[in-house]
Amino acid sequence: MIRLGNHIIDEILYGVATDFEQSEIYYTLDQLSGANIAITSDPREITDKNGNIIRRIYKSKNGEFSATNAMLHPSVMNAASGSTIEQASATTPINMPKVVVVQAGGTVTDTTMDDTSIKVIGIFGNGANSKPLGRDVNPSYSDGNPEYGYDSTTKTIAVPAAATNAPVSYLIMYTRAVESGIKLTNRADKFPDAVTLTLYSSYVDPCEEKLRPAYVVIPNFMPDPSVTINLDSENQEMDFNGTLQVDYCSGEKVLYYIYYPDEDIVVTGVGE
Repeated sequence: MIRLGNHIIDEILYGVATDFEQSEIYYTLDQLSGANIAITSDPREITDKNGNIIRRIYKSKNGEFSATNAMLHPSVMNAASGSTIEQASATTPINMPKVVVVQAGGTVTDTTMDDTSIKVIGIFGNGANSKPLGRDVNPSYSDGNPEYGYDSTTKTIAVPAAATNAPVSYLIMYTRAVESGIKLTNRADKFPDAVTLTLYSSYVDPCEEKLRPAYVVIPNFMPDPSVTINLDSENQEMDFNGTLQVDYCSGEKVLYYIYYPDEDIVVTGVGE
């Protein structure tokens, strides 16, 4: 028989977001840390004529979940944005930008490029930029009229050769059709959908020193659309926060459940 007393939560092994019927998994989270659930309640106080509290009555509870995801994760970013992840394929390619820097005299060939979107600019040795280059059959450089070459048959871009007082390299940017990749979108008029969030955690009973599982289930969880995406390798953490909502149509008005099965954790893979 399990007798649960003082225990220590070790870590969240996985977070799993599903629909309310838990028939479909939307996304998983395996890098959550610093997680906590905060429940607050606003009291109504009954006082006498002198302001002395006779009774404090609590009528409602509010819950917030907050955690940090150790790395950028498309599913976490998508959960906060409220948009769907678009998957590119051969039948549904996605137009994406392409940026290439080539040395003077170099070429770029890409049969997927949209040749109406090509932009080329020169980069001098000190980092300064030239005028944007126009298009011609043959590449040439002059301060007044720099041009890149383009072959529409092979879809090849050629930049001017190295020369005195000319750029040492060229930045080329264009749009191309990608058949393998994903697209994330954060629109100002789209917001997250509520999910059921299950947190598969591990805990230790200090008297038994066994690693055991605990499951925290938030039946109605609304991710917070406010998110910071760090575009720096020094700090790849991102917040994963949200609100514990009450299912108004449910008779129980549950904010969360915590389950402690009488079993040990079996190590089966990374993260456990």
